[in-house]
Amino acid sequence: MQLIFSSRTRRKSSSSGQAQFQQHRHMGGLVLAVAFALLGCRPSAEEEAKTAARLKAEAQRQEELCRDRADCGEKPPAELKVDYKKHALRKWNNHWFLVPRDYNAAQGMGFLWPLERARLKGPSGYDPNVWAIELHIRSHDIPPEPRGYVRIRLAEREGRVSNRVTLRPGLDRLRYRYVDDETGKPSLSPNAVFTEYVATDRSDPEGQPPVLRCKTNAADPKQAGGGGGFMWRDGIYVGVLIRAGNICEDWPAIYDEVIRVLQMTEKV
Repeated sequence: MQLIFSSRTRRKSSSSGQAQFQQHRHMGGLVLAVAFALLGCRPSAEEEAKTAARLKAEAQRQEELCRDRADCGEKPPAELKVDYKKHALRKWNNHWFLVPRDYNAAQGMGFLWPLERARLKGPSGYDPNVWAIELHIRSHDIPPEPRGYVRIRLAEREGRVSNRVTLRPGLDRLRYRYVDDETGKPSLSPNAVFTEYVATDRSDPEGQPPVLRCKTNAADPKQAGGGGGFMWRDGIYVGVLIRAGNICEDWPAIYDEVIRVLQMTEKV
């Protein structure tokens, strides 16, 4: 009986050991298979380079945006006291500014035009003939050179300017054809012809006559509007946006108000 029991025990133990061995060998095979699979799926050098470039670009973009955001980067002076009923605190290119509350806006600053009608709005606060002028102030996404009047001078030298007329002393209107980025030649598209208004007796902070690309629409002023911009100070760009309104010919006076509003800010 003892021999039979011992024999059965040895056979059972042997079978169990073989099963464990087979199981371990199977698991080991799976591990090797997974390892080889992972090695086989490893990104190529080109893919790794693309990923590294993408991550670097994302980090650079975040750094650019951070220069104008209050929640990261440079912090305002610890001793600064702000009366938020009168001012908003804004950051552009890591510089902090106090902005008059009446002119503060999500994109930077802004005001209504024409000023006379804006001051005389009725109890409803709405006047269909009053238009918003937006100042988009930032240190990133700055239009590349040539921009502003430099772009117009270049177009004049290349014969791409037409119909330049003086509407009144201090204000010119002209049309010019854009250059196709791919061919480097004047674009033949009808959408590549722009109308510009030039305040010829003013100078922007870059020393050039202020320019506004603008269109009118007599039938529907809400389809009119335009935009321009210039480098202001400390590496900060001011984009001027008129979303609607037949006010292109008011450009010299609008520009004067833009400068007046900007001068109301206080760097801290």
